[in-house]
Amino acid sequence: MNALEHVGLRALRLVDPERAHGLALKALRARVQPLPGRITSEQLKTTTAGLHFDNPLGLAAGVDKYAEAVGPLMRT
Repeated sequence: MNALEHVGLRALRLVDPERAHGLALKALRARVQPLPGRITSEQLKTTTAGLHFDNPLGLAAGVDKYAEAVGPLMRT
């Protein structure tokens, strides 16, 4: 993990989860999206129940429980 990743992860851990959730929805509504293409890293690869994933990230149930960002979520 490089220094920028280290700093970024530390900063993310300081944000209150509800605040992070609100910021993520605002970013989606503002059409802020990740760069195109898959993000892969040997450090992120994981296996769960015999399934192999390039990274362990996913969306939690209820991430958009009030349907505020359905369109943007469908585009990502």
